[in-house]
Amino acid sequence: AGAPFGVARMSEEPLDRIVLRYLQKRGYTDAERALRTEAKIISVSQMALVPHLGADASIADHILYHNETDSDPESLMEGYRLLREWTHQSLDLYKPELLRVLYPMFVYCHLELVSADVPELTREFHRRFATDHTLLHHDETVALAGLATPAHLSSDPTALKFKNNRMSVRVCAYTFDLLVKYLHVANQMALLAILNGNISVSVTDGDPVPGEDETAVAARATITGTGPPSKVDVFNAKKHGRWGLLETSIEVRAMDEFDDEKLRLEKENGKDDDDNKAKAGKKGGTKKAPELESVTKEDPDADDDRDLPTIVKSEIPIPTLAHDAALDAVEDVRYRALVGPCPGKLPSCAFYTFTHAHAVLNCACASLDASLVVGGFADSVVRLWDMNKAVPGGTDKYETDPASRARRAAKDAALDAPAADRGEGGGDVEMQVADGDGDDGATIVAIGDFPNPQSQTNHPVGGVQKGSKVARPAPCVEFVGHASAVHGVSISPGNEFLLSSSRDSTVRVWSVALETCLASYKAHDYPVWDVQWCPVGHYFATASYDGTARVFAMDAPAPRRVMVGHLADVDCVAWHPNCNYIATGSADKTVRLWDVASGECVRVFVGHRGGVAALAVSPRGDAVASSGDDGSVLVWDLGTSRCVHHFVGHVGAVHSLEWAFGRGDLLASGGADETVRLWDTSASSGSDAGASAKPLRKTVGGVRGGDFSVAKRGPVQTLRTKNTPVCAVGFTGRNVLLAMGARAPKNETT
Repeated sequence: AGAPFGVARMSEEPLDRIVLRYLQKRGYTDAERALRTEAKIISVSQMALVPHLGADASIADHILYHNETDSDPESLMEGYRLLREWTHQSLDLYKPELLRVLYPMFVYCHLELVSADVPELTREFHRRFATDHTLLHHDETVALAGLATPAHLSSDPTALKFKNNRMSVRVCAYTFDLLVKYLHVANQMALLAILNGNISVSVTDGDPVPGEDETAVAARATITGTGPPSKVDVFNAKKHGRWGLLETSIEVRAMDEFDDEKLRLEKENGKDDDDNKAKAGKKGGTKKAPELESVTKEDPDADDDRDLPTIVKSEIPIPTLAHDAALDAVEDVRYRALVGPCPGKLPSCAFYTFTHAHAVLNCACASLDASLVVGGFADSVVRLWDMNKAVPGGTDKYETDPASRARRAAKDAALDAPAADRGEGGGDVEMQVADGDGDDGATIVAIGDFPNPQSQTNHPVGGVQKGSKVARPAPCVEFVGHASAVHGVSISPGNEFLLSSSRDSTVRVWSVALETCLASYKAHDYPVWDVQWCPVGHYFATASYDGTARVFAMDAPAPRRVMVGHLADVDCVAWHPNCNYIATGSADKTVRLWDVASGECVRVFVGHRGGVAALAVSPRGDAVASSGDDGSVLVWDLGTSRCVHHFVGHVGAVHSLEWAFGRGDLLASGGADETVRLWDTSASSGSDAGASAKPLRKTVGGVRGGDFSVAKRGPVQTLRTKNTPVCAVGFTGRNVLLAMGARAPKNETT
């Protein structure tokens, strides 16, 4: 005898529901219609009745039942409201960790409502609960508000980031047990499914840590595409980099040249040459420049080994720096001011103010010798100012130094330069006088009727005497060619070429001497936000809205490397001093370091609460500094992949960063709060420096790294402008701090 009809029918229904659900998801409408007709099924919801499941129904049947009932958008919204109330009524010991779960739940509930195509309910959900997360996740909550239809889920970058990655949450074991038990008891199977399928929970041992900085915890949980924070640590530990300087770099070349000069002078003075060679041999091959020796004399406790750079080999072909540019760079090292975070060693600062350009100046930069200032404007024009031509009787800085002139003449004579045959003081000086312009766009000897400096006080330029407080007009050259706003500019070493990137998706190379465009690179399909020359020229890197960074060479229109990995647009790019790496900062809140030879990502740094807007690599190549919309400045050690400094003080976005040349213990930043700030990045910066990261706890399984906390520190000096947001900062080759920005109207606030 067979089983009663009703019992047999009850056992068949779960299978019918599963098959019907599969056909609906795959879009097989004809097969679904045939199954409904043959099985006499009216709707799936009518089949998911509790009495039909019975006491002996499987767990899968119960999950299917709850999935059907919780798919109601209103019940999903009510479930989140109940979870929120339960979280706020929890014990204070566990409440901070439970609150961390609310944001991922909010995100994926919002995406579920958008997918259900209930726009009115979605807007109501966002209006009621988004304010809970605005403080820590402002950008994401604003982006979620713009999702209105299911079509947006497949095209919006923010939605794709959440759909294709799991959000990370770190809680202790007891907190996690409390959460799971509540979801089971309250029959919140939809929220439990979100927890299981979209959230990566890292469970730690022990009780919750009281007084944790939730801002740092939220920043640490940023989605990187690599996985949870523990996997990011493992990823960073796999790659060993080459963080030093190249043997052909200007710093090493200058050190060797200074040492040779020192030995030659000692030999001429009758000193024992053998003793000198023995002393030089103890240094290990790489010697210290005179300025570094002065540091040792002034500070007997200084660490000599820290002043010696690490020498590495390049994995890519490195071009030779132009002869004149190399000579000028060595002279810059020779006369470089020794600046640092101490009160007596802070740098001098020159500020360039762009008037009537507050709404149109997008970017700016200056050459290493401060002779050229370039601005990129919203009217698609790149404008260049020659500072030497703006000074009455302005001369090249090296011609005013007899010692530099003599050294340059000797080097040119060794190369059989024409100037040496004529007995002139420089290889290109005579040609520059004849043409009126130097190869770097700067007038070398005299302008107009000024044969010598004594006549400058008697011959005003443009009716203005030298030393007058009245502003002098500066000659401006306009480079026209872009079809949209210019967002990035960069001057090549030697001041021969100018780079510009634009919203029109192109990058252009301009000749400073010819004042014309030499080439246009069109590899990007979206706006290019930033462009930077390689420290030795020839190569340049771009950052684009398409989420990629690309490395070009001047001799080819196509990029040599395409760096793919960021989850949002790449906003800034910076070169490593040895030219083998580039650093990129993105709106996805991460900083990444890429190997130029292979195109692979070798480091991922997570710690910002907003998009990364500026980057700078230290002169010795062992650290990278980043800043962004959150107003903080972070310094990352490339060897350990740890944040070693966390600087606070700016109010608003920080637009630019730059290290002082030398030992790399002074960092400058400029921001929208109309200030230039200097930061101490030396290892020995006080008891509260927080230079070394201290682990808060070890994660389950002993994952390398865990979570680290770095003490926040303020600036060593703050320089305030007169109602001028700072868009760029930089140091000259001799460590004069340069800053620039467009003056804002007095009735506007930044």
